[in-house]
Amino acid sequence: MKAWRRSKGKAVVKFFTLTEILAVAAIISSVPMTAYVRAKQKAAETECMNNMRQVGMAITSYHLSNGVYPKAAFYPDKPKTDENSIRVMLADEINNEKVWICPSMPEKLQEKGLTWVYNDTLGGKATVDNPAETWILIEFSCVSKDAPYPHPGGFNIVYADGHVKTTREIPKDITAGQQEALDKLILEFASAGI
Repeated sequence: MKAWRRSKGKAVVKFFTLTEILAVAAIISSVPMTAYVRAKQKAAETECMNNMRQVGMAITSYHLSNGVYPKAAFYPDKPKTDENSIRVMLADEINNEKVWICPSMPEKLQEKGLTWVYNDTLGGKATVDNPAETWILIEFSCVSKDAPYPHPGGFNIVYADGHVKTTREIPKDITAGQQEALDKLILEFASAGI
């Protein structure tokens, strides 16, 4: 095999020895597949957390600019175009399509363009009692007994104070109506083969 590098404007070719190639192959093959899978899952969990943190900061920015939290839908029918979608409301702040999804969710759910639900009870409120315990966004598979957790540690939640947490515990302030809406959403996706 060849490796190319430049030296003072000239291309220089360096060949790898068979020993070097075999050493790299031995290292790669010695990594157990389960460790690789776990590392990949952890990377997706971290990417999801970072995405949620960005959206959480955009919601905080909206709150600071307007004095109230956005009056967005819990989960709109068409997340990419519905004017009540948190995604549409914050389109000026975040225009990267990948920020709105969790990479661990099934591809068909990712295609919807939003894999989280917004805490619609915050809409129009100027303040919250306990920002460290008030959720803003949560992965919608959080309440389903049938859907697997998207991450090894559970599901991600972003809170009003800006921190993101991976947990298996549903927030205490999810309302009965939100729970019902989440259950309905999970059933709808399941019946659609998602």
